[in-house]
Amino acid sequence: MKMTDLLKITICMALVLLAGCSKPEETNKETIKKVLEQELTAPDKELTEITQDPEKNEKLDQYLEKNYGPYFTEAGLQNFIAAYGGTQYHSYADHSGYKLSFKDVTFEQDESDSNLYTFAARVGYMKSGEEEKTANVEGKVIFSAEEKGQIEAFQYGNDDGLSDILRKQ
Repeated sequence: MKMTDLLKITICMALVLLAGCSKPEETNKETIKKVLEQELTAPDKELTEITQDPEKNEKLDQYLEKNYGPYFTEAGLQNFIAAYGGTQYHSYADHSGYKLSFKDVTFEQDESDSNLYTFAARVGYMKSGEEEKTANVEGKVIFSAEEKGQIEAFQYGNDDGLSDILRKQ
């Protein structure tokens, strides 16, 4: 066996070990971040087009399944859609002419329940020609104990009045 082949095998094994050793906590944080990036970067042209046509309910379901389904349990996704439609901030931003940009997020894992996380996401928002302002959007996420890495419940809390600002025309 050549030295380069041995080196390639060693590198591959190291990568497999590193991938397999990622902590569930880090995976959960990355999942929350991906959902928040999707939610708090708006408007989304595809989503706007779908929501402007009442005949496209099936396309909206497909969009939500494609964009959020990988991160939620089936029941968790249905509850998320029922509560927020998966479009709350997108719709508000689109209707009022704001652009939202996800900046970053901090997390805190509950000490007594390792499946419970709180988050505080920083979001930029601005109208054309205005200076960008920021808001903190807070919430809680519960991960499934059975379906590892899948969100069972997602809840927004305080958003520094962002949803109120976006609802104003």
